[in-house]
Amino acid sequence: MEPENSYSFRQYLKDLSRYISPYRLQFFMGLFFRFTSDLSRLYPAWAISRIIVLLSDPVSLNNPSEVLKIFIFWGMVSIYFSFSHNLSKYFGYQVAERASLDIYKETLSHIFKLDFAWQEGESSGNKMKRIDRGLDGVNITIRRIFDVLVEVFVNTVGIIFIFFSLDKTLSLSIVFFMTTYFLFSTLMLKRAMSQEKSVNKSFEDLGGVTFEALNNIQTIKSLSIDWGVNVSVDKQIKELTQKIKRRIFLYQSRGGVQLIYESLFLFSVVSWIAWGIIHGQRDVGLLVLFIGLFGKVSTSSDELTQVTQQLALAKIWVSRAMAILKTKPIIENPEKVDIQQTYPPNWKKIEIKKLAFDYSKKSALRQISLTIHRGEKIGIVGMSGAGKSTLFKLLLDLYEDYDGDILIDDIPLKNLARQSYIDHVAVVLQDTELFNMSLKANIEIAGVRGITPRQDLEEVIRMAHLSSVVEQLEQGVDTIVGEKGIKLSGGQRQRVGIARALYRQPDILLLDEATSHLDAHSEKEIQNALKENLHKFTTIVIAHRLSTIKEMDKIVVLEHGKIVEQGSFAELLNNDGVFSRMWKEQKL
Repeated sequence: MEPENSYSFRQYLKDLSRYISPYRLQFFMGLFFRFTSDLSRLYPAWAISRIIVLLSDPVSLNNPSEVLKIFIFWGMVSIYFSFSHNLSKYFGYQVAERASLDIYKETLSHIFKLDFAWQEGESSGNKMKRIDRGLDGVNITIRRIFDVLVEVFVNTVGIIFIFFSLDKTLSLSIVFFMTTYFLFSTLMLKRAMSQEKSVNKSFEDLGGVTFEALNNIQTIKSLSIDWGVNVSVDKQIKELTQKIKRRIFLYQSRGGVQLIYESLFLFSVVSWIAWGIIHGQRDVGLLVLFIGLFGKVSTSSDELTQVTQQLALAKIWVSRAMAILKTKPIIENPEKVDIQQTYPPNWKKIEIKKLAFDYSKKSALRQISLTIHRGEKIGIVGMSGAGKSTLFKLLLDLYEDYDGDILIDDIPLKNLARQSYIDHVAVVLQDTELFNMSLKANIEIAGVRGITPRQDLEEVIRMAHLSSVVEQLEQGVDTIVGEKGIKLSGGQRQRVGIARALYRQPDILLLDEATSHLDAHSEKEIQNALKENLHKFTTIVIAHRLSTIKEMDKIVVLEHGKIVEQGSFAELLNNDGVFSRMWKEQKL
């Protein structure tokens, strides 16, 4: 079931009030000024009808003071309206913007906490669309309160009250019209909104494809494969166009029926009042007042149905964001904090016991057992698909739905608060991901929160052999590296990843093909630099080039998710097993 189907209007209001609450003073000030300004707008129609009645009375013509008072008060009301109407929006729009930014920030922050399995099931474009739509939903809802809803409420209650004091039958007829108009419009709106949901989901999917394409623009330009993306986009747009066509038809047919009903009602009531005037039962002032205020009645009825449509759509958008917020992370679940343990800083060993993990219904690791002592350097090798990267993901605590155990001393990794653990871990991935900010910021972002880094920025730049790169950049370490680090080469990006890991000064360092994008000279220099510092960490290295792990204390060979060999480089080379064959193949 789609999340918006179970998202009630009551829950929508409850969530909305939570985001308004920090700004409730401004919110209520805006409501006060909007309420009183709309109330003042009802006065002119009454004033005109009253003036007509007075001017048609010969007695009143001899004493124009009452007419003068009406004009003076009318002027005062007009001045107040001009002041209060804009002031209400000044307060209300601020609340709308700030509350919408709050849900944006909260949703984004929550996404960062959700499990990696959830992240893999949602495209980046889809996530971005849901965050943006949540912001828009809250913003639109609060703005419509100040743009329409207060005005509709004041007009409806005020006009009914005015006519009730003059003619109860007329007042009841207006209540009947507004009630039937709204109910009828709402029934027709349901069909249109059902189609709106379908269109909304299609836009999310299209946005996801577009985001992914733009996010991989270098590949698309390099291989000139934009035609493939365009084919996919064209197909989605054709399907979306048909859905939009149906949506427009439903909305417009609804509007046409509303207009016919409104016109018939106006004709009927004006005829009824005119009949009363002809027979001396009503005066002309009532007809003038009704014609003057019915414009507000019909406008309010129409605005109410339109804003209902907009709020229904905003509710869908907010529900998509709230569905994210209501998704509970398993690994970084706040409810587990009180029962989780903190990272033991003086641990002696990491013990992997009968570790098994299935990934996408396929066995990735099978009964792996391994002991890693503090300060050891461990190499992990194997063919593609052997399970090397999967083991890294489990050591990074990205998944916990595995069988067996990963123990830090005697504490299961599942029982450790992830943030407490991960603050002491650094990783260099095969493809280093950089942000569209300065080189300096891309390194310093790895610093542990609240802790002054022990490693100097210039020192890690030197250790990662980035100094020559910095010298070539126009603004040095303050140079913006571009989206995904596009201004840097693959090797340069990988050096930034190494500098980032060294800057973190972790207890546990994970290197996943960390020098795969480097030339032989740079690789040798960085290997020497790492060799100088690896004694500071417990290091686990995934390597394709076996020559890079000669200095490891232990090498583990994986095949089809199992450990088939382990030992030192020399021992495995002499065993004439899987490792030895891999070595000989690389030497050819």
